[in-house]
Amino acid sequence: MKEQASKIKVTEKHLIEAAKLNPARFAPIYDHYYKQIFLFIFKKVRNEELTADITSKVFLKALLNLSKYEDRGFPFSSWLYRIASNEVNMHYRKANKKQEVELNENDLQTLLDEVSSSSTDEQMELVINGLNQLPLEQMDLIDLRFFEKRSFREIGEIIGTTEGNAKIKVYRALDKLKKIILPKS
Repeated sequence: MKEQASKIKVTEKHLIEAAKLNPARFAPIYDHYYKQIFLFIFKKVRNEELTADITSKVFLKALLNLSKYEDRGFPFSSWLYRIASNEVNMHYRKANKKQEVELNENDLQTLLDEVSSSSTDEQMELVINGLNQLPLEQMDLIDLRFFEKRSFREIGEIIGTTEGNAKIKVYRALDKLKKIILPKS
């Protein structure tokens, strides 16, 4: 299993280096990551046409800036998620809209277990409403940690900070969510 993972990393590194030397070799990277980046963006914008537009911008920026990419021990996908997150945020800023969250029940239950001791339908509704009240950056942090199942280290890479700072930011976002959804005692 570990041997297979190292083969995948070597292959990924090889693909990236080949694409850096010749942009025509970017296609395998695009093919490998397109679906997961598309789904990440779709979950945030919930419009297939808009998702396709933003996804194309993500891969164009990745291609144009591939020479600047440095392997820092994180998956290449972290860099793509960072670009995608920035593009989605830029879209919402330009459109002057607030991002809404769409969750599946298992993801919601995981988050609910983190912020509350009970898990009724009413609590689930409160969590969804609370998430929609968070600033976009905090909503992204919760999304990456609880719904995308990213490590604090990878979240740090995506948002451009340290692992420890990413952890602090995630828990501050959770604290803010708790203040929104839990009644004052």
